[in-house]
Amino acid sequence: MTAPPIVLLTDFGLSDAYVGMMRGVIADINSDVTVIDLTHGIAPQNISHGAAVLADSHRYFPSGSIFVAVVDPGVGTDRAAILLETPNARFVAPDNGLLTLVCRQYEPTYGDTDTPGNSAIPNNCRAWRLTNAGYWRHPVSSTFHGRDVFAPVAAHLSLDAAAELMGEPAPAITALSLPVPRPGGSTLRGQVIYADSFGNLITDITADILQAVGISSGDPDVTVAIAGHTINGLSRTFHDPPPAVSANAFDNGLRALIGSHDRLEIARVDGSAAATLGVNGGAVVVIAVDGRERP
Repeated sequence: MTAPPIVLLTDFGLSDAYVGMMRGVIADINSDVTVIDLTHGIAPQNISHGAAVLADSHRYFPSGSIFVAVVDPGVGTDRAAILLETPNARFVAPDNGLLTLVCRQYEPTYGDTDTPGNSAIPNNCRAWRLTNAGYWRHPVSSTFHGRDVFAPVAAHLSLDAAAELMGEPAPAITALSLPVPRPGGSTLRGQVIYADSFGNLITDITADILQAVGISSGDPDVTVAIAGHTINGLSRTFHDPPPAVSANAFDNGLRALIGSHDRLEIARVDGSAAATLGVNGGAVVVIAVDGRERP
């Protein structure tokens, strides 16, 4: 059987040599492993953006894949480097909350707090601090652990080095403060996590959360409010015509829909919702849920 790939996610972009050097380090240790670039377009230093993309994407890769996730504004500080092993994949990353939403897929309330902090490893998962420098590249730069720590550790794992050899067991890792959206009175409140390259606003309101309050794709009776604008009805596609009562949405082309990540998105027909609304991560989204029958 073909060995599982190493998958890279960073905020490095592609105009510099950083990604190429990481690939070179991996190839020097294991020239046979497949390396896949998930994305290097995470907004710089935006840990929650990286956390969402990683969580929404990793399920589309072969079981046992090794993800190297580097969005690391604290590189070189006392933040730990970690290896997380889940039932389906392994993740090598800084211990700064980047794995919060991956963990939430195994523990639904992971990171559901108003303040960031350490949270116990979810059931069926294990974690280690990367403290065994024998699996690093030397000398280690204080500003580029992606090349000198994370990439070589992933390469050794791809050669079947045991996870236990990489360092000390970690009973808890850092979780971002990402409260789970819940209904409050007549509304469901969430927030935008990030804007994609099309200007679509990706929120923390998942399809499962909507289903729990009786809302599904294409629902014409939903009202979504964001940045002083109201969108009536959930669309199924980016080009659905708006309901006749949705004059505001018709004028500016705004749509609310459940996108391919199974999250509520705010989009604009043939345009950028982020530019139209002048918002990005952190913008509040409010859905009216009053009077609905809840399953």
